[in-house]
Amino acid sequence: MGERLGAVYYTLYSELVFLHARWDQYRHLFGSGEEIVDLLNRHAPFFFRVVQDSLWEQTLLHIARLTDPVKTGKNENLSVHQMVELIEDEELKVTAHELAEICNAKAAFAREHRNKRLAHRDLQHALKESPEPLGRVSRAHVEEILAALVELMNLLEMHYRKATSIFRPFGSGGARTLILDLRSLERTKGN
Repeated sequence: MGERLGAVYYTLYSELVFLHARWDQYRHLFGSGEEIVDLLNRHAPFFFRVVQDSLWEQTLLHIARLTDPVKTGKNENLSVHQMVELIEDEELKVTAHELAEICNAKAAFAREHRNKRLAHRDLQHALKESPEPLGRVSRAHVEEILAALVELMNLLEMHYRKATSIFRPFGSGGARTLILDLRSLERTKGN
C-alpha cells in the first residue's frame, strides 16, 4: 500500500471496526424487538432513551465523517475519499472511486442530519419553519452504508493483502450482557 495509504487505510479500518461495534450495541438494545425495549423501559426509561439517542447520533456523525470530502477548507479529512486519492494503481483507483461515490450517496442522510441537526442546529429546522423537513432515516439506511463501506475497504484489502475483513464485532460484554443481566434480575425479583 505504501506508507501514507497504509496509514490512512488502517486508521479508517479502525474507525469502521469501532463504528460497527457501536452499531452492534444499538441494534442489540433498540433493534432486536419490542420485548427488549420493554425490558429496558421497565428498568430505566429515561436513561435508555438517552443511550438510544446518543448511540444513534454518534453513528450518524461517524458515517458523515467517514464520507467527508478530501478537504474541508484548508484541513484534510480522514475519509474514504482521502484514501482513494492516495491509491497509485489506476485501475484500482477507478473502482475504488466508484465505490466511494456509492458510499457518498448512501451516506447523504447522515450528512444532512449532521449539517442541519447534530453538528449544527439549523434555525428553520429547529423551529419547524423549513419548507423541506429533514429526510427520514432508518436502521436500513445505516446497514446499507455500512455494507458499502465494508465493500470499499475490502476492495483494497483484497488487492493488497489477498484477504477480506469481517467488521462485525464479536465477544461478550456490552448490550448482550446488559440484557441478560436485566432478565436475570427480573427472574430473581419474581421469585
